[in-house]
Amino acid sequence: MRTWPVILSLMGCAIFASDAQAVNQKDLVERYGEYSGKRITVTGEVVSDAEMTVMYLPGATGDSATKEGMLITLSEEASKKPDALGKRFAKDLKKTGRVTAVLEGRFEGAADRRWGHQSCCRFRLQVERVVSLK
Repeated sequence: MRTWPVILSLMGCAIFASDAQAVNQKDLVERYGEYSGKRITVTGEVVSDAEMTVMYLPGATGDSATKEGMLITLSEEASKKPDALGKRFAKDLKKTGRVTAVLEGRFEGAADRRWGHQSCCRFRLQVERVVSLK
């Protein structure tokens, strides 16, 4: 009789478990092909202005002054039905223009620049969930 609550709680944990792979920014830039089309979790500063929302990643050339932009978009679900963190992310980003966050979503990468304002970005993350804000 006591096993049912344990089984039900484990089933609940499995439902909310994520299959997203945690990736650091440097690996994302250097090995983007391995992650393209997959769900990832990445941490970084998100910057928003009138043109677009971007997370800047380390430059692929090794030059610390060079930055790669990753266009940040929201999935339809995250946009239409944001959870509490998603709402706070949008509010803080609108208020300050900068938010450090852990984001989870579908990643796309390319050798050429094809996403964002005037095709400025080689990478795109369609955010499905805001994991945390810092």
